[in-house]
Amino acid sequence: MATNNNQSIPLYRNPQKPMPLQQPTTISAKSLMHHTLHPEFTEKYVLGQELGSGGFGFVVSAYERETGIERAVKFIIRKKVPSSAWVHDPDMGPIPLEIYVLKHVHHPNIIQYCDSYQDDIFFYLVMELHGTQWTAESPTHSPALSENSQSTIEEEEDEIEPSPRQFVRRTSCDLFECIEQHKYFEESNARKIFKQIVECVAHLDNLGVCHRDIKDENIVIDQNFQVKLIDFGSAVLIPRHANKKLFTRFYGTVSYASPEILLQKPYRAEPADIWSLGILLYTLLFGEIPFPDPKSAISGPILKPKHRVSMQCKHLIASLLEKDPDQRPTIHQVLNHAWLNQE
Repeated sequence: MATNNNQSIPLYRNPQKPMPLQQPTTISAKSLMHHTLHPEFTEKYVLGQELGSGGFGFVVSAYERETGIERAVKFIIRKKVPSSAWVHDPDMGPIPLEIYVLKHVHHPNIIQYCDSYQDDIFFYLVMELHGTQWTAESPTHSPALSENSQSTIEEEEDEIEPSPRQFVRRTSCDLFECIEQHKYFEESNARKIFKQIVECVAHLDNLGVCHRDIKDENIVIDQNFQVKLIDFGSAVLIPRHANKKLFTRFYGTVSYASPEILLQKPYRAEPADIWSLGILLYTLLFGEIPFPDPKSAISGPILKPKHRVSMQCKHLIASLLEKDPDQRPTIHQVLNHAWLNQE
């Protein structure tokens, strides 16, 4: 994925020959071009590069003005939040469940909540920024937007016209890009990465939270293979007394979806997350998903691996990818599996 130069936006002053305004090209730039950001947010942060976008909204990097620390800001579009994904926070009132979960859940392998704001259009979820830009020629640390190019620029002369906000699209720091660069991982490194995810999913399970969109693109990873789970936009709360709760809607990713979801059956979130972990582990080890299409995931065999792995590893993959959700292990059984606990 190519990146553009991270240059500040110039202010053109020549009234005889005005320069053409640069048109926004990213989702974030188009969405924020005519939007006035929350004043407390702009007082504390300077926006930088676009990190990603989706149906929920978009994610942009930001720098703390006082410290220079770089953060990730997820702009969640209010009207895109499903009615079932709201929760009442004692301090903030009604907020998206994603913000609530990150605010109240703390784990070294879950992205850390830093701050949040809201206006009539967006919720702003400010988080730590973790990971290495795997496909970039060199890491980028300077913001693509200068402090002088905020939406509240004060014009010194009538001729000054600021260009619209521009957010350069930044190279991803996620596990998908990491796998693309490495092709696949040896068992020892795959184990190191996978165990961290299993530990944080087990922690979420203890708190009655299911992620429901576990995949390589929702895991950020650094050069030391330290990982953090991100994007809780599909997460659900499951009270202890309702551990057999069934869901009929799916907001995740088809290639990581379990057979019961693909068959459009009511499904339990916990076994569905276990299946997604199986897809993830196979992808870590072999650089591809184990089923070429949904039909194969429903009734077909797992693709024959390109190279050998240990019997314990094969056993774990097979158990995670059981077609019958009742036959899959629990997350705590996965955590205690012999393969994950090798030295």
